[in-house]
Amino acid sequence: MRARLTGLTIAALVPSALAAQTNAGDGSDAISNEIVVIATGQSTASASTKTDTPLIENPQTITVVNRAEMDIRAVDTVSDALSYVAGVQAQPQGNDNRVDEITVRGFGAGGFGSNNNFVDGLRLPAGGQWTRPAFDPFGLQQVDVLKGPSSVLYGQTAPGGIVNLVTKKPTFRAHGEVLFQGQAFGDLDRARLLAGADVGAPLSDNVAVRFVGLASHGETRAKDMPNSRYYIAPSVTFRLGADTTWTLLGQYQRDEGASTFQFLPMRGTLNASNGKYIPLDANLGEPGWNDFDRNQYLVASFFEHRFGDGFAIRNNTRYTKIDSFYRAVVMGGDTLTACPANIPGCIPGQTIQRRAVQGRGESEGWATDTQIEARFATGAIEHVVLGGVDYFHTDWSHDRDGVAPALVLPLLDIFDPVPRGASGYAAALSPQIYGGAVSKQTGLYLQDQLSVGNLRLSIGARNDWATDNLSNSLNNTGFRLKAEAFTWNIGGVYLFDFGLAPYASYSESFLPLQNDPVTNATGQPFVPTTGQQYEFGLRYQPPGQNIYLTLSAFQITQQNLLTADPAGARCGPTLTPCQVQLGEGRYRGLEFEGRATPTDALTLIATATRIKAKVTEGAAAQIGNALPQIPDWQASLFADYRIKAGPLDGFGFGGGVRYTGDSWGLVSNDPLFAIPSYTLFDAFLRYDVPDSGLSLAVNVRNLADKRYVATCTATQACYYGQGRTATARLQYRW
Repeated sequence: MRARLTGLTIAALVPSALAAQTNAGDGSDAISNEIVVIATGQSTASASTKTDTPLIENPQTITVVNRAEMDIRAVDTVSDALSYVAGVQAQPQGNDNRVDEITVRGFGAGGFGSNNNFVDGLRLPAGGQWTRPAFDPFGLQQVDVLKGPSSVLYGQTAPGGIVNLVTKKPTFRAHGEVLFQGQAFGDLDRARLLAGADVGAPLSDNVAVRFVGLASHGETRAKDMPNSRYYIAPSVTFRLGADTTWTLLGQYQRDEGASTFQFLPMRGTLNASNGKYIPLDANLGEPGWNDFDRNQYLVASFFEHRFGDGFAIRNNTRYTKIDSFYRAVVMGGDTLTACPANIPGCIPGQTIQRRAVQGRGESEGWATDTQIEARFATGAIEHVVLGGVDYFHTDWSHDRDGVAPALVLPLLDIFDPVPRGASGYAAALSPQIYGGAVSKQTGLYLQDQLSVGNLRLSIGARNDWATDNLSNSLNNTGFRLKAEAFTWNIGGVYLFDFGLAPYASYSESFLPLQNDPVTNATGQPFVPTTGQQYEFGLRYQPPGQNIYLTLSAFQITQQNLLTADPAGARCGPTLTPCQVQLGEGRYRGLEFEGRATPTDALTLIATATRIKAKVTEGAAAQIGNALPQIPDWQASLFADYRIKAGPLDGFGFGGGVRYTGDSWGLVSNDPLFAIPSYTLFDAFLRYDVPDSGLSLAVNVRNLADKRYVATCTATQACYYGQGRTATARLQYRW
């Protein structure tokens, strides 16, 4: 039998936790590495440098959330997994089961509005409006958060950072896990069930296999929004000799049912309407016209061969295909304050107009990255030189139709919503957006990591060539965007013997924009945004103590931001406000993240983030304004206490608190869009049955079921955050 989890192996800060997770986890050698990451900084997140570099020696700020932490907190989305990471805001646009919206240092790093999506170090394809990937955390080994510009190794990315998901892969040790889980939401009157399995074993000294699978079905956080998920991921690793490994991985994920995303009115969410607020579990759409179905396929290859004398070659390649189908009835304006005569039953302050849409999309992409690594010395200087070429190709199409407005009946009471029906919708669709894109990126990069005594230096450079061909089949138009950029970075770390490691770095980013030139006041394509970051930090990991602390200060500047045309011109056939590219934003921040085990039974995670982001160039009325949807403060504290002796041996309990500060919904800083702060509480109780491999746990997220607004981007576009979620788990490991 496998030993039970002891201590907070989420942070894995003590040698006993290391032993426990090695025995109680999934049997992978990588697990012991992840544990040491948090404990000593002496392990690696290979995505940061694409080499096996200890995190404490890296001049980039990095956080790793390992498998054990995800299990302890019973996370069911990638966003949940990152809730206790400094500089990261999870679900910045509220509860949405279609995708994981994430921001890092104020910039998108996942979701519909971002192209910073990476799995196993390879970029995922973009897609149309709703055709984006999502990953169940049960299939992940860890999540790496690389903070700051990462363009030198990864090409076109935003300057805030990237989130890299690391999938489970075979190991040469037999292991297994079975998971049964039940969830309830809000007042615990809606339930969801999940069953999962993770089994792996060596078939011989040279072949190992692994299979991960799950199925879930049930209700969600709002009423009448049931959905299901099915996930399978087989993989096999071959040892082709002592110095060569080759891993093949397949993955299929099917999501079907309803979407939890809703546009909500400002009156009734951010502000009371008739003295009341919309309940967290309200469904303002139509159950008969709410679908989000997605098929997601991945096939990947990971090859490595090590030559003699410190040389190695690696190739990572993946093919991804996604297709989606979406239907929704959403807001058509803010809550009506006066009732027109043509809406029978209208209630002032409680009735809303609505609209209905349908969309289909497909996206497929290839990503490949070939690297050559050389380790050698020139006198007293040791080098790890990495050179590589990567290529990315994506091809997507998206069709969106609207239902005839006369058929979409208003919702009469937002506080007690009653469906009005979707009769005739399917026969009354008309095209709104029919488009697609073919995008390509090729990058050449070179990096040298130097070691001289206790000093670590890193310098890297990259050149990118990117092409985007966009088409609009409704008006038979298209345009081509070409971009080329050189980016570089430099950084250093000094390792003091007593555990202090100051570091500093400079890095750059570039990100092409795929906006239609018809929205540009000049009629020309938009140029890529560019970014630069200066960062200074301190890491502290005293020898022999289970403490790992990081404090960093950074400034990010991003150019070529889009802003509304100061002249107020309107563009295109719909006469929407024109945009011009004259903006610049500056993001100054402080981050603290600490993980420690002050006693053998207690583990703590503490984070704090302060970001002051403002417009430094742009329309005169906006200069000096705070950039939108960036909280001024964030902080969190998580604790895990375990009883390790006596009659209660095996019991553990803990919880956390998460604070998100004030923010603005719009760059205009209109007081109407001032988003207030909120504080959320989490808790858990766990019992690891001694010497059995069996664990039982109950986790509650947002314990008080606090109603809060994540942000508002228009009077008819406010978003509630996640309400109370109670999760009961039974896990058996061997």
